Amino acid sequence: MSWLDHIGAGRSRELSAPARVVSAAVSLMLAVMFIGAAAGAYIDETLGLYLFLGGVLVLAFLHTTGNRLRPVHDSVAGWLLALASAGCCAYFVLMLPAHKERLPVIDPLTTADIAVSLALMLLVLEATRRTIGVTLVLLVSLFLVYAVGGSRLSGAFSHRGMGLPEMIDQLVFSNNGLFGPALEVAAYLVFIFVLFGALLDRFGGADFFHRLSNALVGRQVGGPAKVAVVSSGLYGSVSGSPTADVVTTGSFTIPLMMRTGFTPVRAAAIEAAASTGGSILPPVMGSAAFLMSDFTGIPYGKIVVAAIVPALLYYLCVYLSVALASQQAGLKPTEEGRIERLRDVLASQWFYLAPLVTIGWGVIALNRPAFAGALACAALVPIVLWRERHPMRIAASVGRGLVEGMQRIVVVGVACAVAGLVVGTLSMTDLSGKISSGLFLLASGSHLLTVLTAVLVIIVLGMGMPVPAVYALSAVLAAPALISLGIETLPAHLLIVYYAAVSAITPPVAVASFAAASIARANPLAISVAACRIAAVAFVVPLVFITKPGLLGIGSLLDIALAIVTVALGALAMTIATEGWWRGPLTPVVRVALLVLAVGLYVPSGLLNLAACVALAGLLAWRLRAPG
Repeated sequence: MSWLDHIGAGRSRELSAPARVVSAAVSLMLAVMFIGAAAGAYIDETLGLYLFLGGVLVLAFLHTTGNRLRPVHDSVAGWLLALASAGCCAYFVLMLPAHKERLPVIDPLTTADIAVSLALMLLVLEATRRTIGVTLVLLVSLFLVYAVGGSRLSGAFSHRGMGLPEMIDQLVFSNNGLFGPALEVAAYLVFIFVLFGALLDRFGGADFFHRLSNALVGRQVGGPAKVAVVSSGLYGSVSGSPTADVVTTGSFTIPLMMRTGFTPVRAAAIEAAASTGGSILPPVMGSAAFLMSDFTGIPYGKIVVAAIVPALLYYLCVYLSVALASQQAGLKPTEEGRIERLRDVLASQWFYLAPLVTIGWGVIALNRPAFAGALACAALVPIVLWRERHPMRIAASVGRGLVEGMQRIVVVGVACAVAGLVVGTLSMTDLSGKISSGLFLLASGSHLLTVLTAVLVIIVLGMGMPVPAVYALSAVLAAPALISLGIETLPAHLLIVYYAAVSAITPPVAVASFAAASIARANPLAISVAACRIAAVAFVVPLVFITKPGLLGIGSLLDIALAIVTVALGALAMTIATEGWWRGPLTPVVRVALLVLAVGLYVPSGLLNLAACVALAGLLAWRLRAPG
């Protein structure tokens, strides 16, 4: 037992009856409010953010222990912190008319304003420590200390300095701090999709995805692993959380893969890699894409369309990796009698496709993501009526679904709130521009080194943090450096989304791998390494689409077609090389040759792409002569 155990993240509590009542009441109130907001009902935006943050903090303290060593039953400290959170929320709600009348920075804050704001910031930091971990708290504290004492520094990182009241005014009472874009997106965009995922799960959606995937690929060699890839991708796009995806789909795919011949490490790694891709898979793409749309002003539908090809390439390579590993291990297909036919699954549960079609249509055609989420929730109503039939059971099921949805948003809400503190600090000290210049200077002016340095920053930030929080921080730290190189806004920010997502499987703190390890009972570090190998293409493709934007649908039809073909061939060559198998084991020389050809297909050179394409075709044709 180390000192880190005493200051680290906590565990989920076993709530007492009073705590369950309070939790359910807060969850239902906020769920109904923000469903209404997504459907078009008017809610004062600032009032909604006050209530959302207050509710998220109350739930965080009620549901999470002080550290992992604390007992899981209710505690006095938890209740006091929850009451303090509710009190701060109530103060801001009551003072909203007065705060709307004052001029930010010009009109002074009252002593009560400053005291309650400081208390709220401390509560956000404590909730962050409990739900996410002390690393993010230390990082945010470093930025806050810089805001207070940065004027004492010399050189480029010095700023003009500011007093505590001015800092509080900027961080709490402006639109670019605690109640800024990050929290706004969490409340008014992310929540409705998290709620939809919880309701879909509650009413059998995860089981449908599993049955559908099993009918599609279950008969093939390594069928259970391929089922994990397909079902985790489908569910992960809606849930937006790699960890939640692993826990939900992995609970039955990992044991099934192990029973059919995969090692625990390999089974867990496949599930972790497949679940991680859900955050980059349209139409929902988890939470970060909503933040990206808000930060950049790019319509969400345009982001979804741009992300389609890279996401499909990711899952194609994960699927190929599973297929090659299955052949190498000599696994047998699942017995025909144990697999449902596709038409039988669709005949009995076709209605689960209606909400997915609705959400895709709403996001792309209407370009109104929140309204699309509300429509998708409405499309679940017939499913609820068909499954439950009895009014009391319907009310109970919907209520539990709403409560689960609100509880799932707690970590995202806390992460976005604390990210708002960082964004506000960067804004009022111009630290983002200084960091951008520092990254470029550190890379000695090299474009490639600047990009790689930015990628390293994103991955390090992402260790142990939710994808939305990683994106929110990286968008203000790394994006300016990337854009200063001449990279377009869409590729630059989509690169950040990719690396924010794959941080879930990047050692040493890989939350998706740790979740899979708890199911497979295997070494999480070994799972992380294996998952990174399976998902290797995700670490490379973002570097490619900033030099070949045709992969994102940017440019002429010829540019787009050439980019898709060359990058797809490069990704396949890379996957075969990392697995070391293609109709038999590959020698180290052949594997290196495949990696070299992959690089030749990735680089933005038509002549080199053509040469690599011809060489790859010849190499694969030669391997086809080997015994299968």
